[in-house]
Amino acid sequence: MKQLFALFAFLGHLLSHAAEVIPITPIEKCFLCSSTPSLTMYFQAPQAKAVLILIPGGKGYIGLKEGQTDNRFHFFQTLKRLTDPTLTSGQWDVVLLDSPGELSPRQMYPAARGSSDHLIRIESAIRYYQQKTGLPVWLMGHSNGGISLTEFVKYAQKNHKLDLIGGMIASGIRNESYFNAPIAFPVLFLHHPNDGCQHTTPADAMRNFEKVKAFNSAATEFVYVTGGQPEPRDPCRSGHHLYFGAGEEAAKAIDAFMSAQVQTRH
Repeated sequence: MKQLFALFAFLGHLLSHAAEVIPITPIEKCFLCSSTPSLTMYFQAPQAKAVLILIPGGKGYIGLKEGQTDNRFHFFQTLKRLTDPTLTSGQWDVVLLDSPGELSPRQMYPAARGSSDHLIRIESAIRYYQQKTGLPVWLMGHSNGGISLTEFVKYAQKNHKLDLIGGMIASGIRNESYFNAPIAFPVLFLHHPNDGCQHTTPADAMRNFEKVKAFNSAATEFVYVTGGQPEPRDPCRSGHHLYFGAGEEAAKAIDAFMSAQVQTRH
């Protein structure tokens, strides 16, 4: 009987941490925009206070499938910790925003991350999860996703939509990423001091942080993730750049910053 109860408890744990893939149709049409829905993977926290939407790096394409209940890539599992009160405060829903296709796959600089199609998809995801949860939405961009963050801020400034952004996590962002003033939402710069990717150097991240801190009227912080280890692969796709072996440290840094800011704003 004890074994049966243990089995039910284990199955309940799995179900409570299962994600769902939700398609989101773009809210606007534009020239050269696709009507193909964006697939999102939604990890729900028991008592969430905000939603964190990740805009992935690389080519922006995860390859989510409808009916999928998890993604075992270690970087996504790091963020999943934010939904689990046994690993962090567990106060944050987490969403992975997939692109229907690769963003600038044959270009050194991911220009497609500033395209109307991509920016409308980000706005569509924000609005969908705001309506679904009734919670503020934060954006997180990693590596090439940093371009998406800064381009979306410019888009929001131009269209008077900055109120859509609850806060941002700028994680291991590209050197070319830059924010324009003014902004008034919390921003956390997260980076590894041993990030070996030439496109995401710690020195450039620190310079970016210092510029934003000078004109942001909300909290702006910089945190180094110091643990983990390198991997014998492309340093822009592995190891310290993706907090390999340091998932717990990275998740706790994000959790601490978001907890402080959401508490302050409420």
